[in-house]
Amino acid sequence: MCPNILKKLNASITLSGVCHAISNGADRFEVNHWDNRFTVDLQARECSCRYWQLSGLPCCHAISCIFYNTNVLDDYIASCYHITEFNKTYSHCLNPLEGMQSWPESHLPPLKAPGYVRMPGRPKKERKREPQEQPKAKRLSKVGTVIRCRKCKGIGHNRSTCDKRHGVPSSSETPGGTGHAAPQPSNVSADASTHGSFVPTATSNESSRGRGKRRASQRSQVTICATSYVVSFF
Repeated sequence: MCPNILKKLNASITLSGVCHAISNGADRFEVNHWDNRFTVDLQARECSCRYWQLSGLPCCHAISCIFYNTNVLDDYIASCYHITEFNKTYSHCLNPLEGMQSWPESHLPPLKAPGYVRMPGRPKKERKREPQEQPKAKRLSKVGTVIRCRKCKGIGHNRSTCDKRHGVPSSSETPGGTGHAAPQPSNVSADASTHGSFVPTATSNESSRGRGKRRASQRSQVTICATSYVVSFF
């Protein structure tokens, strides 16, 4: 036998030790292999697992049946695996060939590549990576980048975390910060602080007093109009 075929036979012989063959009195056997059961016909060289028919080599079930009768396996192996047949296959010699410049030209039309067939679904743009390759990063790393606020132009925070939105001066505008800007009073409106001009707004008490004066003047005007209308009527 060839060396590779002999290795496969040795593996099947080792596995046949767990197979239990039961003869029916002729060349047919019933083989129990763990929880499975197979039928073997030595005369027809068939096994219900179909490995013997497909490969030409007896399986572990057939080997257990062969050892039940005899210890000779060579008679049940296909002849194509013998060394004599292997030597016949490679007994002929390959003829040498010339280069493409010396090949005769064909008058047939040249072969063309097959057309592109669009498969269903959105085509993929990325190449298929090897199993050992790392997957593509989904987000770019922000290591080494400087965050700058769009509102106060400060460094180290963004607009959502800026202190100006909550009415508290940021660290860049405090006297100890880099801007050295004076703190703004609480009664300065947001528009004035952004434009740089200080426009004081009325407090809650002052606004309530102004509303009361306006309402009193409106009431006096209504009473004066009512009395003048009555006088003119009489």
